[in-house]
Amino acid sequence: MRKLVLILALSLAAGCASSNGVPTMRQTCEDTYDTVWVAAQAAVRRVGGSIVNSNRSSGTILGRLDPDVMGAAIDLHITLSRLPDHQPGTLQPVTVTVRATDPRVEEPSPGRVEDLRTLEERYLRLVGERAACGGPV
Repeated sequence: MRKLVLILALSLAAGCASSNGVPTMRQTCEDTYDTVWVAAQAAVRRVGGSIVNSNRSSGTILGRLDPDVMGAAIDLHITLSRLPDHQPGTLQPVTVTVRATDPRVEEPSPGRVEDLRTLEERYLRLVGERAACGGPV
């Protein structure tokens, strides 16, 4: 039993970690999955990015900001997650997680980390303008 608890704890810790020294941010929305999905995609474009890849069934979006926006191409790794027993078209908790990374560097400067974190907060606020979401956490 202790091994199971330890494995679970390590898995959760790994899930919260992020690369490039930038913390992952998330917020929970109480809306339909479809509404949150559309809001998540629209927010990528509203922060100056484009969608490189998306998979609605897995809830993943990869966005990329144009280098003109922040001086370099920035990747936005976005995940939408919901309860496994969801009912299509119903209001339910949908968690939106975003991590902004600068693929050019492994460890960005503290100033760059702050810029990426501000970008994550702005992205989540924009999602919240189109879906019923709480604030970034």
